[in-house]
Formats: sequence, structure tokens, C-alpha cells
Amino acid sequence: MSLTLFVAAAGAVTVSYIAVRDHRAAMAARRGLLDECAVALDRSELTHGADGFPQLSGSHRGRGVKVDLVLDTLTMRRLPQLWLSTTLLDRNPGLPGLSILVRHCGTEFYSLSSRFEYRLDTPAEFPAEVLIRGDEEAEPLLAELAPVLSGILKDPRVKEIAITERGMRIVRQGAEGKRGEHLLLRQSVFEKAQIAHNDFATVLDQLQSMRAIAGAMGRARAA
Repeated sequence: MSLTLFVAAAGAVTVSYIAVRDHRAAMAARRGLLDECAVALDRSELTHGADGFPQLSGSHRGRGVKVDLVLDTLTMRRLPQLWLSTTLLDRNPGLPGLSILVRHCGTEFYSLSSRFEYRLDTPAEFPAEVLIRGDEEAEPLLAELAPVLSGILKDPRVKEIAITERGMRIVRQGAEGKRGEHLLLRQSVFEKAQIAHNDFATVLDQLQSMRAIAGAMGRARAA
């Protein structure tokens, strides 16, 4: 074997070793991403998918909560994003639904926006870069919730707020992938990432505030 071929083969082995090592480390790190969040819920239960990311379920103030981590690598010219999707379960039959999507770019496969037929006007106190879609009768709900929603949207990490007759959801940035691993090895590495307990508790409080208003409207519609 020529020296050039030997060096090329050795380089390929080294790169392969590094990739396998870093992948194993990334998978191990993923498992603990929601550990701090679990203590904020009653009867919390953590499970893990084949990709190593945890899922969390439990209850908060008597309502079911479901937490997922969504890996997003589809948007061009952006590092991998890990979205924290928190859903507060609440039954309000007949309540019109809506979705508020921030910085819409068409690759948000996790968004509920495409499920709604009508585009709604953006309230004056909302950021300009939002897309709001909803059911035909969602405008009164949007107007009633606007003060609460505008406060939530002040956080630049918030990506989507959604309301349906089955509950409320907030999707916000959980972590951003490391540049080197993404550019060199196309890996999604979230080194030392952790969803902080305080951040998660804030999301839960925001969802409960939304639920109080939406639930009251749902009961009024059903009466």
C-alpha cells in the first residue's frame, strides 16, 4: 500500500472513530434533558425513544401534561434546533382552535398551523413576524387571549402557541446544536443541554393562564 493510500485509510478510520464516539456521547447526553422538568409535575413518568430523547408525562394542577422534544434539522442555513413541546390536556368540546407560529418558514413539520383553514389578523401587540391561523370562529378567542399571548410571545425562544378543543400547547427552543459537529459530521449534538426547571415551570404557568381563559369561553359556548 502506498503512503498516500495508507494516510487516506488512516484518516478515514480516525474520522469514523470520532463519529462513533461522539454519537454515543450525544445519545447518552440526550437521556437527561428533561430530568429537571420531571420534578415540576405530579406523577411524572420519563420514557426514552429509540433516538435517545426523553418523553415526559404527568399532571399539573390536576391536568394532564405531555412533553416531547422535537429534533428539527430541516431549515437551511440554520443549526439543528431542539424544540420543547409542552401540551396541557383540557377538554373543551366545540372550542375553536388556533395556532400562532413565529418566524414561519414552511418547514415546521411539528406545527398545528396547517390544520386550520383561516388566516387571522395579527393583534397590534403581537410581534410582526407571526402567522396566525385558526378555525372560522377563532377571532373572539384570539382577542380574549391576546394580553396573555402577547406576554408569552415576548420570549424570543417561543416558536408556536396552539389551542384546540383538546388542550393548549407551547413550543419553544430547548437547545441549539453545536456548529462543528453539524458542519463536519452532520450530527445533532446538544452538548451540556438541559431544560431548566424554572423555564419549564414558566411554560406550565403560561399554559394554565391560557386554559383559564379558553376554558371559560368553552363553557360559555356550551351553555
